[in-house]
Amino acid sequence: MAGAGLSPSVHFAVKANDHLAVLRVLAQEGAGADVVSGGELLRARAAGIPASRIVFSGVGKSHDELGLALAEAIAHIAVESAEELEILSAVAAAAGHVARITLRVNPDVDAGTHEKITTGLSTNKFGIAYARAAELYARAAALPGLHPLGFSLHIGSQITSMAPYRAAFARVADLVRAVRARGLAVSLVDCGGGLGICY
Repeated sequence: MAGAGLSPSVHFAVKANDHLAVLRVLAQEGAGADVVSGGELLRARAAGIPASRIVFSGVGKSHDELGLALAEAIAHIAVESAEELEILSAVAAAAGHVARITLRVNPDVDAGTHEKITTGLSTNKFGIAYARAAELYARAAALPGLHPLGFSLHIGSQITSMAPYRAAFARVADLVRAVRARGLAVSLVDCGGGLGICY
């Protein structure tokens, strides 16, 4: 990836295992953390993971959790909806912060996994509809207190083929090109999901 001009980083989903000993090893190895609550954020920090390597994902972030993420100056917040975008703008502007954000886009791609753990279809409740993503990115760029960096996506868990990832990445690449054509900068794509394991 580095040869392609990319700077990849790995952020461990703290919800998968929040044991401090595990998180400390990840911190020592240079991994970041993907958190879905204020408690997970504080746990990652307690384990020695720098705020600059913490990403806050997930639905239903409270005002207090957004405030904590801003005060800690984490890497970025993955915004799940148009409503959350407006709330975060207000929280950040009121506190005198600028929130680095990605928009979680729903690429409408079938991960080929169990229907209860798929997250990237238009029928799933997660993320911003693909058709609205470019418009909301432009909105984010115009709102106070926000600095949009790019897009996040998560298509599901226990994925046993790379084909769904290729399809999702192709859709997001098209979206990045469309947003850049509007004169807006995109520097980051945050790719989530889980590869399947035979237990």
